[in-house]
Amino acid sequence: MTVRLRQSVFVPPPVYVVADQLGLLAAAGLEVETILTRSSDQQRAQLTAGECELAVTAIDNLIVWNAAGAGVRLLAQLEQTTPLSLVGARGVDTIDALRGAELGVDAVDNGFSVVLRYVLRAHGLAPGDYLLRPVGGVRERFEALRTGRIAATLLGPPLDEYARQEELVPLLTVADELPDYPGQGLVAGPSAPPRSSETIGVYLSCLDQARRWLAAADSADAVDVLVRGGYTESSAQVSIDTTPASLRPDSAGLRRLYSLRAGLDMMPHGAPGADELLASADLAAGEAG
Repeated sequence: MTVRLRQSVFVPPPVYVVADQLGLLAAAGLEVETILTRSSDQQRAQLTAGECELAVTAIDNLIVWNAAGAGVRLLAQLEQTTPLSLVGARGVDTIDALRGAELGVDAVDNGFSVVLRYVLRAHGLAPGDYLLRPVGGVRERFEALRTGRIAATLLGPPLDEYARQEELVPLLTVADELPDYPGQGLVAGPSAPPRSSETIGVYLSCLDQARRWLAAADSADAVDVLVRGGYTESSAQVSIDTTPASLRPDSAGLRRLYSLRAGLDMMPHGAPGADELLASADLAAGEAG
């Protein structure tokens, strides 16, 4: 019997693509419907309304969502880090050129916008030196950058490569600035029915099989599988390099999220502690085992 799960993603993550392409999901009796979301706000709405059971999103989003009572649970960390580049529009080739400019983000107070604020401050730009403009997820931000509606934005694979093909200039990489920044997480919504727990555990097991395959596979074979799943060769290689050693969220990475927010004075009232996020991930690990 085939069991169905629905997940909301910006770009399908490598471990999911591998699990799908190698037939691991089908062999486990799972059919996963992947819904491409336009923003983290839409993801939160999808999760809380029960339109999907799962989402792949920046772990930082849970700090803001759960501070507001969303009750979203962290299940796993699917990347060691998210390979992000700050990319400038045509004619923008330095960080200083962003003074007075509009920069594209998904949301102004959560997710990758926190990282953006941090790296800009590290390079001499205070919050009043630029304007953050919500334009949506990575695909929407790429389009806004390509058409000149924003001066810069953070992009990850494969959209950062599409930007290079458009001769748009990478200004810096987050990996260079924050090598311990944690990658995206798999999260569950509060309205996921109890019967889905076992199914989610099976899904996590499939993703972990895919993770182990990526870690052990010949590079050319791994690239080939990801290209079949929609990645470009270059973005596939970058993504392979960020395969995590475990799907269990990295505690140091979670602490980094909190230290970033504390340093920027962006900790929302009622925010869950890092230990609370880890506790929910431990429960998920129990379900998978």
